[in-house]
Amino acid sequence: MFYSGRNVTILGAGRSGLATALYLAKRGAQVTISELSTLAFDKDPVLADLKTRGVKFETGAHSEETIAGADLIVTSPGIKPDAEVMVRARKHNKEVVSDIEIAYREAKVPIIAITGTNGKSTTCALISHILTEAGRKAPACGNIGVPILAELEKNPDFLVVEVSSYQITYSPTFAPQVSIWLNMTPDHLDWHGGMNGYIEAKRQLFANQKPGQFAVLNIDDPIVADTKTQATVFPFSVSSAISTDGAYLVGDKLAYRLKGAEQLLCRFGELKIIGQHNVENVLSAISACALVGMPVKDIEKHVKSFTALEHRLEYVADIEGVAYYNDSKATNTASAIKALEAFGDEKVVLIAGGRDKGTDLGEFVDSIKKHVSNVILIGEAKDRFEEALKAGGFTKCHKVDSMEAAVELGGRLRQGAVLLSPACASFDMFKDYEDRGRVFKDIVRTRLKIKTPSS
Repeated sequence: MFYSGRNVTILGAGRSGLATALYLAKRGAQVTISELSTLAFDKDPVLADLKTRGVKFETGAHSEETIAGADLIVTSPGIKPDAEVMVRARKHNKEVVSDIEIAYREAKVPIIAITGTNGKSTTCALISHILTEAGRKAPACGNIGVPILAELEKNPDFLVVEVSSYQITYSPTFAPQVSIWLNMTPDHLDWHGGMNGYIEAKRQLFANQKPGQFAVLNIDDPIVADTKTQATVFPFSVSSAISTDGAYLVGDKLAYRLKGAEQLLCRFGELKIIGQHNVENVLSAISACALVGMPVKDIEKHVKSFTALEHRLEYVADIEGVAYYNDSKATNTASAIKALEAFGDEKVVLIAGGRDKGTDLGEFVDSIKKHVSNVILIGEAKDRFEEALKAGGFTKCHKVDSMEAAVELGGRLRQGAVLLSPACASFDMFKDYEDRGRVFKDIVRTRLKIKTPSS
């Protein structure tokens, strides 16, 4: 009833925008989708269905009429707060929110939200997996690629939501029952106007929380650990002993304490995912599941059955003794460093590069010197990356012009597993990081067929 008859403008016709349009149109809103690019109504059944429901469309510009006439604006998170359309919306005193905010206002079920620079998708998927395998309807949604309002329609028991700093910025009252902050490293600084803006966007999520809710915080990260919230803090750490309630390691065993009772789970080495960074992800996931009432036996059983997500340290194949791993989701240096550390003392051949984010490369170069035998560089960033590597004393760099050439050279070098962990965005050569990862995998699998023909 709240949306019936209200004029709602949706900025952007991406997946979340279309799902929002459908959700609100079903509830009587007068919806207009405003999209800068051309839309193919004859090829997209979702667009055609929305038209039959009375949804209006404008393309090519965000018109003054569409902005000024809206009772509510729901924006794509990719639109920066200082964008011209946002300046106009503020001039007209319009409320601008995300689809995450709409879902929070509508939901009658507990929400578990995960944020952080790296590890969000894995943690979101892991929590969803544990709860789902234990018999709960707990879809992974949000920034992971599944619109939250599409899942809210299905009457879940929980919503497990990956939230980016962009989405938090446009979610002024969003206060999940359990909020997780995994880590904080420089990223998206152009969008937020610097590191302080990025940090404050993340902190807004926890500032919104209330007594009776939970904030699961990585106390190994000083920025995260210093977060202020009215929620009950449930800390986790891979390096420190925690004497209060929280999640931690006992030797190599996963453990947590809740209401003073310690629970020991399996060893991290028994899981199907690798890497020190995934210890953080697992500890935060078991924390969330424990806080919403999952028995320890269910948590342990289902965390052990979880496998790596596509494009996140994903094993692809072994060709003549050389293993290939797809970590295309590593779109920044911090994520790529964690991927390198996952291989321990085993040196790898790294494929890196793409659209440069302009971040400092010092720590990345140090990690490469420790964990990498050769670096193969692709994309727009290859010259700057090569310059930084050579300035740091690493000379085994190879620049190539295609992913196919990178995969071929990596196999020919035979100096360790070949790891695609680009530390860059993908848009110079690919549609997105998923496209980049799938191209990599297709090339590897084609080479595997050539090397091992069927008899």
